[in-house]
Amino acid sequence: MKTGYEISYYDFLRLCSDHRAETAPLLRAWFGYEIVPGERDFELRDVHGAALFPASVHAVIQADPEHQGTIYRVAMTLWR
Repeated sequence: MKTGYEISYYDFLRLCSDHRAETAPLLRAWFGYEIVPGERDFELRDVHGAALFPASVHAVIQADPEHQGTIYRVAMTLWR
């Protein structure tokens, strides 16, 4: 669904990595997910501690116009 508020997968990774303080509360409120230090840079974990694929989380956010718009506005506030 094209809303004009899409962020790329790379930008989503950047939000999770470089802007955890702004991104983590959104993922926690929406899905119960956490951003935790990981083997590379970070990992996304569900409420049971299971690792999640960032690409899957990105796709779910981009499929929901409300979530998509919110994370887009956070990104633009940080990067403008």
